[in-house]
Amino acid sequence: MEIYKILVAVDGSDHGDKAFEHATMMCKNQKSLLIIVHIIEEPGNIGHTISNQLEQDSNLILQKYKTKAESMGLQPSLKIIQDRGFSVAEKILEIAEREKVNIIVVGQKGQILTDQYLLGSTAYKLPHYSKCSVVIVK
Repeated sequence: MEIYKILVAVDGSDHGDKAFEHATMMCKNQKSLLIIVHIIEEPGNIGHTISNQLEQDSNLILQKYKTKAESMGLQPSLKIIQDRGFSVAEKILEIAEREKVNIIVVGQKGQILTDQYLLGSTAYKLPHYSKCSVVIVK
C-alpha cells in the first residue's frame, strides 16, 4: 500500500519531536503529503487571556515544525493545521478523516509526562478509534 497522506500530531514535547522525525522520514521515503497538526486543548471554560496565550504557543510550535520540514525540502508537500477542542484525540481523528489520511504518527506521550502510564491518553485512544493506521513513536 502506498502512503499518500501522513498526519503527524505535534505538541512541542520530546515525544512529539520523535514523531515528527519519524513522519518526515516516512514522507521522504514515500513522497507523500505531510500534514502537521497541533491541537489546542481547552479543558473547559478558560479565560480569553489564557486562550490567547495557548494560541500563541501553538503558533510557535507549528512554526518550529514548519521550518524544520521546509529545511528538509518538504515545502511543496506540506500542510499545517491548527485546531482546538476538549479532546485532542477526537480532533486528530476528525482531521484525519476529513483530510483522508493514510497514517497518523504520534508520540508515545505528550507534554504532560507521567511514569504511571505506558501511553499518553491521546496515543492510547488513536489506534482504538482511527479508521487508518496509527504509528506510535517511542
